[in-house]
Amino acid sequence: MTGDPYLAGPVLDWCEKNGLVPVPCRPGSKVPVGAISSRGVYGGSPPGPAALLAAYGRDRFGAAVRDSFHLPTPERLERIARFWQTPGVRLWGPETVSISVDMNYPTADGFRASCLDIDDDACLPLLERPPFEGCPVVAGRHGAKALFKLDREGAQTRAITQFAASPRGSPAIELFTGSKHALVFGLHPSSRPDAPVTYRIVRHRDRPLPVLGWSAVSAAALGFARERDLLVRKGAGPDLDQAGLERWI
Repeated sequence: MTGDPYLAGPVLDWCEKNGLVPVPCRPGSKVPVGAISSRGVYGGSPPGPAALLAAYGRDRFGAAVRDSFHLPTPERLERIARFWQTPGVRLWGPETVSISVDMNYPTADGFRASCLDIDDDACLPLLERPPFEGCPVVAGRHGAKALFKLDREGAQTRAITQFAASPRGSPAIELFTGSKHALVFGLHPSSRPDAPVTYRIVRHRDRPLPVLGWSAVSAAALGFARERDLLVRKGAGPDLDQAGLERWI
């Protein structure tokens, strides 16, 4: 965070103010710490598929129903809270820990965090348009991520939706409403001692995460993508019909 020592403490405060669960990850990596993995929490006896489906519903999973760090089970949330009670943890730097926000974890006010991920710098102007102009923004090596709380408005949103110039090209824009997590503190995997690359909240860190409705979020992303001739591409969930995208929004 610009102007502050680059330590975990201010980020943990930001998560608490916004009702977010800070997910501890390995330094220099997007991989969660082993203590909150399925084996770390449950050993060799994680909850079975039937129990997971009953507790979380089908939309939390991909092709296979199984426990993962994306599932905010009570046992995992307790383990995360215990991790952040480690003495001196607030003074840890990115060489010791990274912190992410997971789109499957509940917020304190009953929403889930979501993310607009801009991978192509040419698409960064979308962050200045409604409804994203008031969102806190995280920057890393390139592009930027806007974080917000999503009001699904009764919709079954896709966990991952991509917008790309071609069916197989790299995505220019991605919308994450589940099954992903976004680093807000830590070293980028490509970081080097002589050229450190960090994740930082570079805009609106003093503002709360806004609650955005799915209709406004999807319409803004889709409208911008159409301006740039980007295709809507499968990220996770059912395929979208390119000829009938109005049904999506």
